Amino acid sequence: MSKRQWYSNVLFQGLTAEQLEVIAPFIEEREFQPREEIMRDGEAGEFALMVDTGSVTIHKGELLLTERGEGELVGMMALIDDKPRSATVIAGENGCTGFLFNKEALDMVMVSESDSIVSKILMNYLRYQQGAIRQTNELGLQETRARLFEERQRVMSAKFFVQMVLGLIVFVFLLGFLTEQASEGESTFISFALLTIYGVWSFFYVRLSGLPMESFGLTMENFRPALSQVMKWTSVFIGVLFLLKWVMVTFFPEKFGTEIIEWYGNDEDALGATILVATLYSIHAVIQEFIARGCIQGGLLQFIVGRGSAFTAILVATLMFSSFHLMMDIKFAMLTIIPGLFWGYLFYKERNILAVSISHILIGLVAIFMLDIVG
Repeated sequence: MSKRQWYSNVLFQGLTAEQLEVIAPFIEEREFQPREEIMRDGEAGEFALMVDTGSVTIHKGELLLTERGEGELVGMMALIDDKPRSATVIAGENGCTGFLFNKEALDMVMVSESDSIVSKILMNYLRYQQGAIRQTNELGLQETRARLFEERQRVMSAKFFVQMVLGLIVFVFLLGFLTEQASEGESTFISFALLTIYGVWSFFYVRLSGLPMESFGLTMENFRPALSQVMKWTSVFIGVLFLLKWVMVTFFPEKFGTEIIEWYGNDEDALGATILVATLYSIHAVIQEFIARGCIQGGLLQFIVGRGSAFTAILVATLMFSSFHLMMDIKFAMLTIIPGLFWGYLFYKERNILAVSISHILIGLVAIFMLDIVG
């Protein structure tokens, strides 16, 4: 059942009852299924559609031009100028109903009826088209502004990523130079100090970038739900670590021993040192997540588009940070790839650095200080 009568359409405003009776036999009510093609670009125009319920979308190739809703008119120009249609019209996602005003009716009116009926229809269409053009121009302007904003954001993100990579290169060179002659303990503190400096520099550069802080996961708005999801997956990951350690001690006891749990620094005299190392590790994990996930992965996600962009950002950020461990130990560098991908995925889903950092701390403490998997 139609919501309105066909003669209430803007095209027939001002026509008398007698004039409407002339047109009535040529009006057909139709229903179109969701996403059904109603008019095709390039075909001859046989009818115009007066949308009654639902909506239609107008396309030029793959580009969406505009959307028309209830009471609006599409396809009239092809009837007037007798040229092929210039766009494709498709029913909306919920389908639509409407009235078809066919070309035969318009030709008949223009040939055999008085000029008044023709002039009224054409004048009504002209007024309608003026409004439609104005609306289309406004939509086009809004879309252009949105695209310019996206491009500006993408350029800013690309510049930010380049700066992060340059900073990372400086960090690696300094780390290699300063730790070359240092002892193991000194190397740890040098690495921690350099990473802290790089993290502080990155934070200030994030503030100066002009990009939204949420893009880098620096937000507390979604912390609780993000932490809830992160902890679920972290629990699974820790469970896998325990299973892995069980396999190691069960099938390779000569290499990994027979104990599943091996506390870091069993000597009571080393308890203070263990607490210090664990504290430094926890701080290190937060800074590392901010740089790897927030800055590098977050920056990449801002300007890489298209299919597989998220996976690319996660993989690049993970491999870049895993490569820093090559100067320490190639085995350790390889082992960091799997948890790196895991945290990269969590950051992509939750966009909260603090929640992902807590996961990093917990998994690291279990793997290093409790299970001694990477020791």
